[in-house]
Amino acid sequence: MKALSRHRFARWFVKPRKLNLARMQLRSLLMALLLWAGLWSVLAFRLPGASGLQVGQPSPLSIAAPAEVIYTSEVLTAERRKQAANSSENLVYFNDPKIPIEQRRNLFNLLDMIGRARNDPLLDDAGRLAALRDLPSADIRFSTEQARLILSLDDESWSSLRTTILSLYDRSVERYDYAIDERALEQLRERWLSFWLATTSLDAPQRELAHTIIVAFLRVNRTLDVQATEERRAEAASKIEPVEVKVLAGEMIIRAGEIVTPAHIEKLQATGAMPRPLGWSELTGYGLLAALLSAGLFGYLSVFQPALSQQTRSLMVLVGCVIITLIIARIMLLVIDARPIFFPLAVLAVVVTTVFSGQIGFAVSLLAALALGVMEGNDLTLTVTLFASCVSAILLVRSAERLRSFVIAGLGVTVTIVALETTFWLSQQAIFTLSGFGGWMVTTILNALISGGLTGILSLGLFNVVGRMAGQVTVLQLMELAHPSRPLLRKLIREAPGTYYHSVAVGNLAEAAAEAIGADALLLRVAAYYHDIGKTIRPAFFTDNQMGRENVHDDLDPYVSAQIIIDHVREGVKMARAAGLPEQIIDFIATHHGTGLVRHFYQQALQRYDHVDERDFRYPGPRPQTREQAILMLADSVEATVRSKAQHGKLIAKRNNDMMERSVNGAVTLDELVQSILDARVREGELSDAPLTMRELGQIKQVFVNTLQSIYHPRVDYAPTIMRT
Repeated sequence: MKALSRHRFARWFVKPRKLNLARMQLRSLLMALLLWAGLWSVLAFRLPGASGLQVGQPSPLSIAAPAEVIYTSEVLTAERRKQAANSSENLVYFNDPKIPIEQRRNLFNLLDMIGRARNDPLLDDAGRLAALRDLPSADIRFSTEQARLILSLDDESWSSLRTTILSLYDRSVERYDYAIDERALEQLRERWLSFWLATTSLDAPQRELAHTIIVAFLRVNRTLDVQATEERRAEAASKIEPVEVKVLAGEMIIRAGEIVTPAHIEKLQATGAMPRPLGWSELTGYGLLAALLSAGLFGYLSVFQPALSQQTRSLMVLVGCVIITLIIARIMLLVIDARPIFFPLAVLAVVVTTVFSGQIGFAVSLLAALALGVMEGNDLTLTVTLFASCVSAILLVRSAERLRSFVIAGLGVTVTIVALETTFWLSQQAIFTLSGFGGWMVTTILNALISGGLTGILSLGLFNVVGRMAGQVTVLQLMELAHPSRPLLRKLIREAPGTYYHSVAVGNLAEAAAEAIGADALLLRVAAYYHDIGKTIRPAFFTDNQMGRENVHDDLDPYVSAQIIIDHVREGVKMARAAGLPEQIIDFIATHHGTGLVRHFYQQALQRYDHVDERDFRYPGPRPQTREQAILMLADSVEATVRSKAQHGKLIAKRNNDMMERSVNGAVTLDELVQSILDARVREGELSDAPLTMRELGQIKQVFVNTLQSIYHPRVDYAPTIMRT
């Protein structure tokens, strides 16, 4: 409020203010450059190797050959040579017929040793069991259970088992012509032996034993000769001649929706029809578009949202939200081949609206919707649909005073997307069919539900986090802080009840004034509740809480009294930080007295001492920086002064013709008192840094007077009671 300040030392602060303004402008410029770089990168980003066509993915467009071309196809040649090399005729195996014979001999010897151990007259049962478990065979070792099973068989059963084992071994090697490879061995183990044993008269334990013995002696004797096979494969591949391909002018190389193959890519490259990668002209165009979008957003903020344009932290978070949203959108557009109406762009709109304001939400949504439309091939209908969904969400979420506001915003997004997409689809259809419309509508509704659902869920989870990162306090957070159950407010109510009621009264005044000039009323009310919490350290030293008791300052030195009064600001800031209050609320505590003078004790000090430094009797500041902080300072001063005047009977309803009345008893009207307080704050320069206008000051004064008149209006002087006898 520089226009209001007439302090004679104001000229001393011109250069620092200009320097501070230049710094803020430089920070805004850096944020604009950051947004420009982020937008440019997102618009120009392509997946590594992407050129519009990807092998294995549907082609987004149809491409015809621009001219007749004959070329040698390395892709087709490689495919044919690979087919020739992989022919089964090129496999060379090495067979060793000695292995099955030798293994059968070993099996026969094992069975003979088992027979001798069974019938050895020199061994008892324990000795026979030990002999079976310790047979000198490298192919098998019997467990104790298997050895007991062998000994439990009578001669006839053992003979039958022995014959079956030898017979099935022979049958196994004969099935594969004495050429058993890995695959044949696996089939024998897993299938054939179990099947053959099931057809015998052996019981289950005997079949299992026979299976174990036979498998132990089966060996692979047919192996692939790798060197010979590779030589034959190389020879077969070398016999394939290079494949020549002829492409006629105008021939369709690939159609939209057709799956792209390496042969398509090769043909497109050979004919010169391959879509070119991002070139300098396109890159420059994206850079210019990003610059225009960034300049438009920051121009809007500097003109219509000057407070935000001066907050570097908030600007950085806002720019970060936009860039991160567009990065996610770009990745999804490159990965998911579908119309991206499912993308929840409204999350950005809702979060920005709840953290900053609806106006900023509109601006950011328009920028992001335009960028997404450009990413999707300059799709204007997509831009309109996404922006309309953001507008719907902003209008429905508003100040987000209830959690259900996010759910309603999500439903609004869904309805808006379905309505607009239906409109565009119907306007583009030459022939309408009910079946086609039904299938399209199901997909559209599903995508719209995804977008709306994600909008409600993600915005509810993110707005508080983004608000804390940006240093902004949200409506829900303010409503939570305003509840009397909060620890600091409970402490204020218990230990300094007079200060609490003063804070409530200040909140009423400040809220009404904020509503009159369009400031943040809820923020002011909550800040008013907390602005004097520092008084809870020494509540009895403040007149709010003395309640008719003697003033303790009567026995104190003015310097001590002044420091106790001033310290309630410092202590309040410390308590607020310790309690984790938002920085915006802490700023109100620090600025609600500005750099004002504790005039009463300063005058006492002047009467007692010859030399008094005025700085010892001033609050540490800083002065109010925003309209809301200035309103709180004025409301605090007005409420305390008016209440004091009213308590001492020096507040009159109106001034009589007798102009000496005021000089005699100090009585003033409410209008005069409020005006004098506002004039004093302007004269002292306490409002110099706050962006208040003369018109707004007049509105604030009128609101204060009207509100206070309803509280301190003159009472009717009732006639005395007459007693009749």
